[in-house]
Amino acid sequence: MKRRELSAEITDFVSVSKHSCPECSGKLIRTPRRPTDRLLNFLMPTQRYRCSRFSCQWTGNIRVAA
Repeated sequence: MKRRELSAEITDFVSVSKHSCPECSGKLIRTPRRPTDRLLNFLMPTQRYRCSRFSCQWTGNIRVAA
């Protein structure tokens, strides 16, 4: 039996985000949600992001359309 090769497609997550940082207008990167973010998601749909610029280091939730 031949072993199939798994090919992974490289994705630049920084350029995929359509949102910009509210502090410095830099690009945002999606990050895993915290347990409190999951509870907040029941009230209003949100996604967790962080700024790609090291000097800014902003992290937070951004409201998304349901």
